[in-house]
Amino acid sequence: MIDIATARKRVEGLLGIGDSEREKRRRHELVIAREQEYEFGWVFVYATKKFVETGDAKHVLVGGARLIVDRNDGQIYSTGTAHGLEHYIAEYRRGIRHPTKGNHA
Repeated sequence: MIDIATARKRVEGLLGIGDSEREKRRRHELVIAREQEYEFGWVFVYATKKFVETGDAKHVLVGGARLIVDRNDGQIYSTGTAHGLEHYIAEYRRGIRHPTKGNHA
């Protein structure tokens, strides 16, 4: 079982947040924009730093699916972008899970 700090650190690692070499190669700096707790773990929403700071749509990250971190197994699972978050939460609760590539528990 993991806590929120560990979950956050895993998401940051997956996204390369705080990894100066990976950040240099990216066009946009990413940040965790929001965290939400559920009974199974947490959902993390990430965005470009510029969008979070300015709210300007020209800095929106396209295709950035929310990430679920399971508190029991510590794994990171990806949602989709075609539906609202509640759709993916319902799928997750039914056992439909999509582990992310580079998942490190």
